[in-house]
Amino acid sequence: MRVYWKWVIKSVPNLGLGLLMLASTVTPRQTRSNVEAWLIYFGIENVPPWLANKSTDTWVFWIAFVGFCVWAIHLYMRTNLRSGKLSIVIRDGEPWVQVNPGVDQSQAAHTSGWLYTYRIALVNSDDSTLRNVEVKLTSFEKKPQNFDAIGNHLILRHDRSGTTNFNVYPTKDPQFMDAIFVDVFRLFLGPEGYSFLHVASLPEDINRHIPVDKYDVKIMATSESGEMAIADMTFIPHPDHIPDFRLLKMQSFPGR
Repeated sequence: MRVYWKWVIKSVPNLGLGLLMLASTVTPRQTRSNVEAWLIYFGIENVPPWLANKSTDTWVFWIAFVGFCVWAIHLYMRTNLRSGKLSIVIRDGEPWVQVNPGVDQSQAAHTSGWLYTYRIALVNSDDSTLRNVEVKLTSFEKKPQNFDAIGNHLILRHDRSGTTNFNVYPTKDPQFMDAIFVDVFRLFLGPEGYSFLHVASLPEDINRHIPVDKYDVKIMATSESGEMAIADMTFIPHPDHIPDFRLLKMQSFPGR
Protein backbone atom coordinates (compact mmCIF):
# COMPACT_ATOMS: atom_id res chain seq x y z
CA MET A 1 0.00 0.00 0.00
CA ARG A 2 2.86 2.42 0.70
CA VAL A 3 3.83 2.22 -2.99
CA TYR A 4 0.49 3.78 -3.95
CA TRP A 5 0.77 6.46 -1.27
CA LYS A 6 4.15 7.43 -2.72
CA TRP A 7 2.49 8.17 -6.08
CA VAL A 8 -0.35 10.06 -4.40
CA ILE A 9 2.09 12.29 -2.51
CA LYS A 10 4.16 12.92 -5.64
CA SER A 11 0.95 13.95 -7.46
CA VAL A 12 0.29 16.83 -5.01
CA PRO A 13 2.25 19.39 -7.15
CA ASN A 14 0.01 18.61 -10.11
CA LEU A 15 -3.05 19.15 -7.94
CA GLY A 16 -1.69 22.56 -6.91
CA LEU A 17 -0.89 23.52 -10.50
CA GLY A 18 -4.35 22.42 -11.60
CA LEU A 19 -5.95 24.61 -8.94
CA LEU A 20 -3.75 27.51 -10.05
CA MET A 21 -4.98 27.06 -13.64
CA LEU A 22 -8.56 27.05 -12.37
CA ALA A 23 -7.99 30.14 -10.24
CA SER A 24 -6.71 32.07 -13.26
CA THR A 25 -10.02 31.51 -15.06
CA VAL A 26 -12.50 32.34 -12.28
CA THR A 27 -12.75 35.13 -9.73
CA PRO A 28 -14.51 35.61 -6.38
CA ARG A 29 -15.15 39.34 -7.01
CA GLN A 30 -15.08 42.03 -9.70
CA THR A 31 -11.48 43.20 -10.35
CA ARG A 32 -9.18 43.93 -13.23
CA SER A 33 -7.72 40.41 -13.24
CA ASN A 34 -8.58 37.10 -11.65
CA VAL A 35 -5.13 36.91 -10.06
CA GLU A 36 -5.71 40.29 -8.40
CA ALA A 37 -9.12 39.15 -7.16
CA TRP A 38 -7.70 36.04 -5.49
CA LEU A 39 -4.88 37.99 -3.85
CA ILE A 40 -7.40 40.47 -2.43
CA TYR A 41 -9.65 37.58 -1.35
CA PHE A 42 -6.79 36.17 0.73
CA GLY A 43 -6.06 39.52 2.36
CA ILE A 44 -3.40 41.07 0.11
CA GLU A 45 -4.74 44.56 -0.65
CA ASN A 46 -1.70 46.30 -2.20
CA VAL A 47 -1.50 44.26 -5.39
CA PRO A 48 1.32 45.32 -7.78
CA PRO A 49 -0.02 46.85 -11.03
CA TRP A 50 1.60 44.16 -13.18
CA LEU A 51 -0.39 41.49 -11.30
CA ALA A 52 -3.59 43.47 -11.72
CA ASN A 53 -3.23 43.53 -15.50
CA LYS A 54 -5.74 41.30 -17.28
CA SER A 55 -2.96 39.65 -19.31
CA THR A 56 -1.56 38.21 -16.04
CA ASP A 57 -4.39 35.67 -16.03
CA THR A 58 -3.23 34.29 -19.37
CA TRP A 59 0.41 34.14 -18.29
CA VAL A 60 -0.46 32.36 -15.02
CA PHE A 61 -2.69 29.86 -16.80
CA TRP A 62 -0.08 28.87 -19.39
CA ILE A 63 2.81 28.76 -16.91
CA ALA A 64 0.73 26.48 -14.65
CA PHE A 65 -0.29 24.39 -17.67
CA VAL A 66 3.31 23.88 -18.79
CA GLY A 67 4.35 23.05 -15.23
CA PHE A 68 1.49 20.55 -14.95
CA CYS A 69 2.52 18.80 -18.18
CA VAL A 70 6.24 18.73 -17.32
CA TRP A 71 5.62 17.22 -13.88
CA ALA A 72 3.12 14.71 -15.28
CA ILE A 73 5.64 13.56 -17.88
CA HIS A 74 8.35 13.31 -15.22
CA LEU A 75 6.14 11.43 -12.81
CA TYR A 76 4.01 9.16 -14.98
CA MET A 77 5.77 8.75 -18.32
CA ARG A 78 9.42 8.50 -17.30
CA THR A 79 8.81 4.89 -16.26
CA ASN A 80 8.13 4.07 -19.90
CA LEU A 81 11.53 5.47 -20.87
CA ARG A 82 13.63 3.22 -18.65
CA SER A 83 13.29 -0.27 -17.24
CA GLY A 84 13.23 -1.27 -13.62
CA LYS A 85 15.21 -4.01 -11.93
CA LEU A 86 12.26 -6.34 -11.35
CA SER A 87 10.93 -8.54 -14.15
CA ILE A 88 8.40 -11.35 -14.52
CA VAL A 89 9.53 -14.28 -16.66
CA ILE A 90 7.79 -17.42 -17.91
CA ARG A 91 9.12 -20.34 -19.96
CA ASP A 92 8.31 -23.90 -20.95
CA GLY A 93 9.33 -26.88 -18.85
CA GLU A 94 10.12 -27.25 -15.17
CA PRO A 95 10.01 -25.46 -12.84
CA TRP A 96 7.76 -23.08 -14.78
CA VAL A 97 5.36 -25.97 -15.39
CA GLN A 98 5.89 -28.71 -12.83
CA VAL A 99 4.16 -32.10 -13.14
CA ASN A 100 3.55 -34.39 -10.17
CA PRO A 101 1.21 -37.26 -9.28
CA GLY A 102 -1.77 -35.82 -7.43
CA VAL A 103 -4.97 -36.75 -5.63
CA ASP A 104 -8.20 -34.76 -5.63
CA GLN A 105 -9.42 -35.03 -2.05
CA SER A 106 -12.42 -32.77 -2.53
CA GLN A 107 -14.61 -35.65 -3.73
CA ALA A 108 -16.19 -38.38 -1.61
CA ALA A 109 -14.10 -40.90 -3.55
CA HIS A 110 -10.56 -39.55 -3.89
CA THR A 111 -9.40 -39.41 -7.51
CA SER A 112 -5.81 -39.97 -8.59
CA GLY A 113 -4.29 -38.12 -11.52
CA TRP A 114 -1.62 -35.60 -12.47
CA LEU A 115 -1.17 -32.14 -10.98
CA TYR A 116 0.31 -29.41 -13.20
CA THR A 117 1.59 -26.26 -11.46
CA TYR A 118 2.01 -23.17 -13.66
CA ARG A 119 4.50 -20.62 -12.33
CA ILE A 120 6.16 -17.31 -12.98
CA ALA A 121 9.72 -16.33 -12.04
CA LEU A 122 10.66 -13.00 -10.45
CA VAL A 123 14.00 -11.84 -11.83
CA ASN A 124 16.18 -9.17 -10.22
CA SER A 125 18.60 -7.78 -12.82
CA ASP A 126 20.36 -5.46 -10.35
CA ASP A 127 23.25 -6.12 -7.98
CA SER A 128 21.27 -5.18 -4.87
CA THR A 129 18.47 -7.11 -3.17
CA LEU A 130 14.85 -6.08 -3.67
CA ARG A 131 13.25 -6.27 -0.25
CA ASN A 132 9.71 -7.01 0.88
CA VAL A 133 8.38 -7.94 -2.55
CA GLU A 134 4.67 -8.77 -2.85
CA VAL A 135 3.02 -10.58 -5.77
CA LYS A 136 -0.72 -10.19 -6.28
CA LEU A 137 -3.35 -11.21 -8.79
CA THR A 138 -4.84 -7.87 -9.85
CA SER A 139 -7.35 -8.92 -12.52
CA PHE A 140 -8.92 -12.09 -13.89
CA GLU A 141 -10.97 -12.38 -17.09
CA LYS A 142 -13.39 -14.08 -17.71
CA LYS A 143 -14.15 -14.24 -14.00
CA PRO A 144 -16.14 -17.30 -12.87
CA GLN A 145 -18.99 -16.91 -10.42
CA ASN A 146 -17.94 -16.76 -6.75
CA PHE A 147 -14.28 -16.22 -7.67
CA ASP A 148 -12.67 -14.28 -4.81
CA ALA A 149 -8.90 -14.44 -5.45
CA ILE A 150 -8.51 -11.04 -7.16
CA GLY A 151 -6.28 -8.79 -5.05
CA ASN A 152 -4.82 -11.68 -3.07
CA HIS A 153 -1.17 -12.74 -2.77
CA LEU A 154 0.07 -15.56 -4.97
CA ILE A 155 1.81 -18.48 -3.29
CA LEU A 156 5.56 -18.99 -3.27
CA ARG A 157 6.80 -22.25 -4.70
CA HIS A 158 6.74 -25.00 -2.02
CA ASP A 159 5.59 -22.44 0.55
CA ARG A 160 3.40 -23.73 3.36
CA SER A 161 3.77 -20.94 5.92
CA GLY A 162 1.66 -18.33 4.16
CA THR A 163 4.55 -15.92 3.50
CA THR A 164 3.50 -12.87 1.49
CA ASN A 165 6.59 -10.62 1.72
CA PHE A 166 9.98 -11.89 0.60
CA ASN A 167 13.33 -10.70 -0.73
CA VAL A 168 14.40 -11.15 -4.35
CA TYR A 169 18.17 -11.50 -4.55
CA PRO A 170 20.17 -10.65 -7.69
CA THR A 171 19.52 -13.22 -10.42
CA LYS A 172 22.82 -14.57 -11.76
CA ASP A 173 21.82 -17.75 -13.62
CA PRO A 174 21.30 -17.05 -17.37
CA GLN A 175 18.43 -19.57 -17.30
CA PHE A 176 16.89 -17.84 -14.25
CA MET A 177 16.91 -21.03 -12.20
CA ASP A 178 17.97 -18.99 -9.14
CA ALA A 179 14.96 -16.67 -9.47
CA ILE A 180 12.02 -16.62 -7.06
CA PHE A 181 9.23 -18.85 -8.38
CA VAL A 182 5.59 -18.08 -7.64
CA ASP A 183 2.67 -20.45 -8.28
CA VAL A 184 -0.23 -19.07 -10.34
CA PHE A 185 -2.44 -21.96 -11.56
CA ARG A 186 -2.82 -25.59 -10.51
CA LEU A 187 -4.42 -27.92 -13.04
CA PHE A 188 -5.55 -31.42 -12.05
CA LEU A 189 -6.11 -34.03 -14.77
CA GLY A 190 -7.81 -37.23 -13.64
CA PRO A 191 -9.14 -40.30 -15.45
CA GLU A 192 -11.84 -40.17 -18.13
CA GLY A 193 -11.46 -36.47 -18.78
CA TYR A 194 -12.02 -35.37 -15.18
CA SER A 195 -10.16 -32.10 -14.52
CA PHE A 196 -10.27 -28.90 -12.53
CA LEU A 197 -8.31 -25.67 -12.23
CA HIS A 198 -7.69 -23.33 -9.33
CA VAL A 199 -5.63 -20.20 -8.66
CA ALA A 200 -2.75 -20.60 -6.20
CA SER A 201 -3.42 -17.63 -3.93
CA LEU A 202 -3.73 -16.89 -0.23
CA PRO A 203 -5.82 -17.67 1.68
CA GLU A 204 -6.02 -21.11 0.07
CA ASP A 205 -9.43 -21.99 1.47
CA ILE A 206 -11.18 -19.53 -0.89
CA ASN A 207 -9.60 -21.03 -4.01
CA ARG A 208 -12.52 -23.07 -5.24
CA HIS A 209 -12.24 -25.19 -8.36
CA ILE A 210 -13.01 -23.23 -11.52
CA PRO A 211 -13.78 -24.53 -15.02
CA VAL A 212 -10.85 -25.32 -17.28
CA ASP A 213 -11.22 -22.45 -19.73
CA LYS A 214 -9.28 -19.58 -21.28
CA TYR A 215 -8.42 -16.89 -18.72
CA ASP A 216 -6.57 -13.59 -19.03
CA VAL A 217 -4.80 -12.52 -15.85
CA LYS A 218 -2.78 -9.54 -14.69
CA ILE A 219 -0.10 -10.03 -12.03
CA MET A 220 1.69 -7.25 -10.19
CA ALA A 221 4.89 -7.50 -8.14
CA THR A 222 6.05 -4.56 -5.99
CA SER A 223 8.95 -3.98 -3.61
CA GLU A 224 9.25 -1.64 -0.63
CA SER A 225 11.45 0.68 -2.72
CA GLY A 226 8.75 1.08 -5.37
CA GLU A 227 10.17 -1.29 -7.98
CA MET A 228 7.22 -2.71 -9.89
CA ALA A 229 6.61 -5.34 -12.58
CA ILE A 230 3.20 -5.83 -14.19
CA ALA A 231 2.53 -8.84 -16.42
CA ASP A 232 -0.44 -9.58 -18.66
CA MET A 233 -0.73 -13.35 -19.14
CA THR A 234 -3.19 -15.84 -20.58
CA PHE A 235 -4.08 -19.45 -19.76
CA ILE A 236 -5.16 -21.33 -22.91
CA PRO A 237 -6.55 -24.91 -22.78
CA HIS A 238 -6.17 -27.30 -25.72
CA PRO A 239 -8.14 -30.45 -26.54
CA ASP A 240 -5.08 -32.47 -27.56
CA HIS A 241 -2.38 -31.40 -25.06
CA ILE A 242 -1.92 -29.60 -21.75
CA PRO A 243 -2.85 -25.91 -21.55
CA ASP A 244 -0.42 -23.11 -22.33
CA PHE A 245 0.40 -20.28 -19.94
CA ARG A 246 1.75 -17.37 -21.97
CA LEU A 247 3.20 -13.98 -21.18
CA LEU A 248 1.53 -11.37 -23.38
CA LYS A 249 3.14 -8.19 -22.07
CA MET A 250 5.45 -7.24 -19.19
CA GLN A 251 6.23 -3.74 -17.94
CA SER A 252 8.99 -2.99 -15.45
CA PHE A 253 8.98 0.28 -13.53
CA PRO A 254 11.87 1.70 -11.49
CA GLY A 255 11.54 2.61 -7.84
CA ARG A 256 12.99 5.48 -5.95
